[in-house]
Amino acid sequence: MRAFFWAFLALLLATFYHRVPHYDDAWLAEQAYWLVQDGHVRSELFRGLNGWESQLFVFHKLFIYFAAGWQGLVGFSLVASKSTGTIWVLANGLLLYVYLRQQRLGVPVRWLGLLLYVGCGTVIEYAFVGRPEPMYTTFGFGSFWLLTTKRWPWAGVLAGLAVLTHLNSLCFVLAGIGWLGWHRQWKHLIGFGLVAGAVSSLYLMDVVMSQQWAMFWTQLTHDPALVHIDGIWGKLRSLTGFYRQFFVNRTTIVLTMLVLGTWLLQARQLRYADHPARTVSGYLVLLLGSFALVTRTYISTNYVFTFVPFCCVFVVECVAYEQHVNRPYWVKNSFLVLLTVYLLAGVAKALYSIQTNLATPVLADHNAQMATLIGHKGRTVLAPLNFFYNQVGQYRIRGIDQYLSDFFQHNREGEPTDEHLFQMAEREGFAAVITYDGKRFNTPADDTDTRPLADSLNHLGAYHRVYQDRWNSLYLPDQ
Repeated sequence: MRAFFWAFLALLLATFYHRVPHYDDAWLAEQAYWLVQDGHVRSELFRGLNGWESQLFVFHKLFIYFAAGWQGLVGFSLVASKSTGTIWVLANGLLLYVYLRQQRLGVPVRWLGLLLYVGCGTVIEYAFVGRPEPMYTTFGFGSFWLLTTKRWPWAGVLAGLAVLTHLNSLCFVLAGIGWLGWHRQWKHLIGFGLVAGAVSSLYLMDVVMSQQWAMFWTQLTHDPALVHIDGIWGKLRSLTGFYRQFFVNRTTIVLTMLVLGTWLLQARQLRYADHPARTVSGYLVLLLGSFALVTRTYISTNYVFTFVPFCCVFVVECVAYEQHVNRPYWVKNSFLVLLTVYLLAGVAKALYSIQTNLATPVLADHNAQMATLIGHKGRTVLAPLNFFYNQVGQYRIRGIDQYLSDFFQHNREGEPTDEHLFQMAEREGFAAVITYDGKRFNTPADDTDTRPLADSLNHLGAYHRVYQDRWNSLYLPDQ
């Protein structure tokens, strides 16, 4: 298992080379940038949306503070943005290793746990992305570990830190309360809740200091991630959207297959009090239910990262149990089949990532090429979020994404058209407009059609096209 782990770790690291930008890299990096520059979090990319250009109050606070400290030290580049997630993926892996070591499951089984971690397609995808999931999962997994060792005050602290990192981490508070209630530790339940609540309340510190309660409430109730939930019945109707996250791509499907298959093979044995996986399986059920209650139900595979270390522990502890009982060969072979499919999916995910990375231009060079054509430094441009990198100090960048993405559809009336967007660009005096995929504004971001843009779109409003590739088209104002 050790050799397989090192091979998968090398494969995982190979996906880092020339890694393509993730949609959220620039979004969150810009928040950290303004925290460093202005002393508070805001966004120019989303100017005009819920007052974000003045100050943001609803964001991934502890993660952004960490990202600001890290990138303020090493610089605001795509690699620096992505490495904020990598640091916590590593911390999560180390915590998983120490946990498995303390369970005394045997050296080969510990290496299996680490192999499951680095071979997970979700980990491969988000190990080099500037997202908060690895950070809050590390706190959440630590909270679980401390709960099971009866150190509930510190478990409450870590659960509270997870909430400060991402509000979805309220699931760790609810799961912890459910865990203590399940074991009838009523005093500890109250104490855990109070400690977690006290730490979580620091989320409002910037609101208290600025006394911008009205702005906070507006941003909370009109946040794009929450606005689609129309009351309690709407939430109940859309709960299925959360569970669909586990069946939207191959990486999450194989993780689900591995866990469900393992559970089916040991469903009876898990009822025994001495089964090593009994503890984590109970917590995992509570965590799944709690997460479904607190999260938005929009399909987002990055949320699956929340459960990865718990799934690894569950499978490993079930395998450890198999080593000490007499079970039919078909059961043991079934584990091997599930594991083989899981690892092959991880290899496929890594190879696909490497192929995509090599087929995509270096973002800094790509942005610099378009900036040379734009000129007019200091002017405002309408551009994809990734134009932030290496250009944020050169231009005032307005993100075109808020006008294109369905995620922000509540912020506009009707489907955007070329005419309306270029009229806005002319009205606000944008020095350039950069579109996605070299096509029309309403082209899906994942469209793979690489045919040239129609000649009829060479000139839109008061702008004309001067550059096009398979990723972007650049329009400049008519002279």
